[in-house]
Amino acid sequence: MIEILPVDNQAAVSKAVELLKKGDVVVFPTDTIYGIGASIARESGVKKIFEVKSRSPQKPLIIYVASFEQLQQVTQEIPESTLSSLRKIWPGAMSGIFGKTEIVPSFVTSGQNTVAVRIPNHQLCLELVRRVGDPLAVTSANISGMETQKTAPEVAAQLGERVPLVLDGGPNPEQQPSTLVDFTGSTARLLREGAWSFSKLRQAIPDLQPIPES
Repeated sequence: MIEILPVDNQAAVSKAVELLKKGDVVVFPTDTIYGIGASIARESGVKKIFEVKSRSPQKPLIIYVASFEQLQQVTQEIPESTLSSLRKIWPGAMSGIFGKTEIVPSFVTSGQNTVAVRIPNHQLCLELVRRVGDPLAVTSANISGMETQKTAPEVAAQLGERVPLVLDGGPNPEQQPSTLVDFTGSTARLLREGAWSFSKLRQAIPDLQPIPES
């Protein structure tokens, strides 16, 4: 039976940590939309994300880290100029794509040699990452192709019994996913405009290239 428990209940947060450590999934609020997450070290949990969402296994997941030190564990060497820009953005609602290290399993990245990472601007997310001890693979808490929901009860109603626990943090402030930027080339490229606009990011990444016109 699915449980909906408040985020300010430490017993609920501890239960979420236990579920994530044993290879299950948990739904929780983020600084963008409600997310469904699993430890990247637990293949069963990551695979369950795809099952719960009816998500194509060819679509890689974003991972949450809690610090720049942890970022550098999961990504190949990032130029200092890029790190300087990232320090102006993170914690925040932008996800960056980088070359991945072997620490990140291929079942998280759908076999790709790159990984999308961000440091979320949300204390619960950061606490979960720290207490689980591994980065979390996270994506929107909705059935693929269906509308994302703003409140925990609405999320639970859509996902049904597919998840064991939803942490309720009230209505989420954003109804947009994180903005997605590719840092693997010689210049950063905007791939998806979300919670952070192109103009806002340009203040931190002056050479950011816009989404190519189709």
